[in-house]
Amino acid sequence: MARKQYGLAVIGTGCIWGMNNGHWHALKQLADKIQVRYVYDINRAAMMTAASETGAKAAENADEIFAAPDVDIVTITTPPDQRLEYVQKTAAAGKHLMLEKPMARTIEQALGIVQAIRSARVKCFMPFARTGSARMRRVVDIVRSGELGDPIGFIHHKVGGPYGWIPLDHWMHDQARSGGPIFDYSIHFLELCRACMGREAQEVLYGGAITSKRVKSDDQTMMMVYFAEDVCGEFTMSWNFPPNVELWQEDGYMICRDGVITFRPELKIHVGKEIRDVEVPENTSDGRTSQYQNLIAAIEDDAPLHADELTGLRITEILDAALRSRESGCKELVHLHTV
Repeated sequence: MARKQYGLAVIGTGCIWGMNNGHWHALKQLADKIQVRYVYDINRAAMMTAASETGAKAAENADEIFAAPDVDIVTITTPPDQRLEYVQKTAAAGKHLMLEKPMARTIEQALGIVQAIRSARVKCFMPFARTGSARMRRVVDIVRSGELGDPIGFIHHKVGGPYGWIPLDHWMHDQARSGGPIFDYSIHFLELCRACMGREAQEVLYGGAITSKRVKSDDQTMMMVYFAEDVCGEFTMSWNFPPNVELWQEDGYMICRDGVITFRPELKIHVGKEIRDVEVPENTSDGRTSQYQNLIAAIEDDAPLHADELTGLRITEILDAALRSRESGCKELVHLHTV
C-alpha cells in the first residue's frame, strides 16, 4: 500500500497513453495511489482530450510540469526521438520517471538519458512486456534457476500488417522516428530474451527491407542476436500485409537443453511429452498496474525495478548494433557502455 497519493504528470497523450492497455487504463485502477494532475502534448486536441478524461490540468508547456511541486512522477510517452530533453528536465527537477520503451532513438540519446537519471538519483521504470506480466517474469525465474538446463536459443516470429489502430503515416510507422518494428515491437521479446539468458549480447546480424511502400520503415526484418557459447536469439517480423487484413500470427519459444517454454500463442512449459502451465503465486500483481506499483515500491523502499534505465540502455546497445549491421551487411559487435 502506497504511503501517500503520488501526483503524476504525463508528457505525450497520444495512442500509447490512451490505448486499451495503456497508461491511463492502468492509472484508473490506481486512483487511490496515483492522481494524474497535469497532461501535456504538442497536439492540443490530444492534450485536451486527456485533460477531460483524467480531470487533470492541461499544462501550458512542459516546463510547467517540471516546476509543479505537486508532481512526483512523470510518464513520458512521446515519440522516442523527443525523449532526451524531457527526461533531462524531469530528472533535474527531482521527479521520478515512467519512461516508455524504447528509451531513445539513438545510442547517444540513450546515454544522455542514463546520465541524467543517475546524476539526479531518481527512479526510472521501463515498461517492457515482461515487466507487466507476472507469468513472463516467472519464465525468467524458471530459466535462470536451471530447472530446464542451460538456455540455448530464443525464437520470436510475427507475421501481420502494420498497426491498424493508427494511420499509416503515424510516427510509429516511420523508421527515422520510431526505429521501425524492431524498436517498437520486437524490442519486448528482445528484452525477455536478454533477461532469460542472464548475460549480455555480443554480436548482432540484422537484415531489413521496405517492400510494401505502405509505411516508411522496414516491413520485413530478421535479427540474430548472439550471446556467448553460440547461444542465439532469432527475431523475425513481417509487416507487409495490408492493415485491413485481419492476420496476426505470432510464435515464440525459449529453448533450454532439457525443455522448451512457449510464450506465443500459449505460455506453456514442455519437457518431453509433458506440458504444464507457467504458474505464479496467487495475488501476484500483473498488467501495467503492476509496473506503477513496482515504481512506487522502488521510490518508497528502494525495491528493485523489473526494468530500469540500465535495462533500456543495454537493449538500445543491441538495437544500435542491428542498425549498423543493416548498413554493413555483416555481424556487428554490441558496444557496452560503462555508466
